Amino acid sequence: MFKMHRLPAVAALLMAVTAASAATTTRPDLVARGAYMARAADCVACHTAPGGQPFGGGYGIVTPFGKIFGSNISSDPTVGIGTWTDAQFLAAVKHGIGKQGENLYPAMPYDSFQNMTDEDVLAIKAYLMSLPAVKTPSPGNQLHFPFDQRWLLTAWKLISVPRPIHSDSRHDAQWNRGRYLVEGAAHCETCHTPRNLAMGMSTSHAFAGGDLGSWYAYNITPDIHAGIGGWSDQELLAYLHEGNAPGRGAAAGPMAEAVEHSLQYLTTDDLRAMITYLRSVPAQGASTQASRSRQGQPDQDYAILRGASRATLARHPGAELYLQHCASCHAADGSGKGQGAQAYPSLYHQSTVGAEDTTNLVSVILNGVDRHIGDQHIYMPAIGQDLSNPDVALLANYVAERFGRPNSSISAGRVAQLRNPAVRPHPVLPQ
Repeated sequence: MFKMHRLPAVAALLMAVTAASAATTTRPDLVARGAYMARAADCVACHTAPGGQPFGGGYGIVTPFGKIFGSNISSDPTVGIGTWTDAQFLAAVKHGIGKQGENLYPAMPYDSFQNMTDEDVLAIKAYLMSLPAVKTPSPGNQLHFPFDQRWLLTAWKLISVPRPIHSDSRHDAQWNRGRYLVEGAAHCETCHTPRNLAMGMSTSHAFAGGDLGSWYAYNITPDIHAGIGGWSDQELLAYLHEGNAPGRGAAAGPMAEAVEHSLQYLTTDDLRAMITYLRSVPAQGASTQASRSRQGQPDQDYAILRGASRATLARHPGAELYLQHCASCHAADGSGKGQGAQAYPSLYHQSTVGAEDTTNLVSVILNGVDRHIGDQHIYMPAIGQDLSNPDVALLANYVAERFGRPNSSISAGRVAQLRNPAVRPHPVLPQ
């Protein structure tokens, strides 16, 4: 049923946004605030093409309805936002309305950005306008009919965009700051909340985990088993800031990008505020099974298989692949090697290996890990390019059986669906 309380005409909305906007300046303090908020919102992720200039657009986002390309949001006056008014920028970021009044596709998470203050959004604009222009036009979207009809998004917004949130006086400043970041700038729900049939966020299952195609964004509610309820604050802080919490998990795929381009730059106070808020949301997906980051133990197959006959190896499917491709870094018994940010993590007590869904495990094998944290480069090669789909399935199932959940399994057909050899270069965000 349509929510009739949210039927403002586009013209009226633009008038309201215009009234709320203030003149953008290039004050150093405003630009610095905008740089911080642009990192918090991870703007560079979707608005930078592979190998392209930051904010020059052209990054393709694959959706069930086709491919959407991030727009050029550099200061260029022709193909960027150089001639945009404050009101137009606010309307685009917070309400999904383009410069010409057209609906923007919700690949732009305006359903979360609507919760940001006008001041923070305009600070981002000031920052973008302070950077060199990028003169590269963005490609046109490649969407199937009828999803290429933008007018349909008017109804989608009415059905799927929730009411904006406001400061809650029942909670302290830290909780409110955490909520502002989690549900606003950092738009955590965009990935970590499942989607309904209309592809809107299922707010009744907020943060219960979301399907991203080749990756899965895990449950981050305080459920002790399914979510992060068993993680300590220090473990969560380490994961958000460095992408690695030993004995819990290491970031890969979209989460690694979020840590690299966004979360590692947030202040400790802001990260702690996000943790405080996430611990307060309703727990989802209660399970009687142990946490995914508490599965598995060291395995001694290597002692049996060293120098073993082909017949013996055949009784341990996947073991030979593991010893060939994984054991040199993760150790023959899966215990990992080294200490600190560049350590090779243990495969047991590792959330990716211990998850019931093997999507992320397979995607790590296929695509590797490549993230930059400070001056550290954390890298795992994409070994899947050297393996057939049946071999990737065999290896993933072996790793899950030996070091994670023995009942997890994946087929070669599913591997074929997840295979994506494209590796996205890391854009360098201007300081």
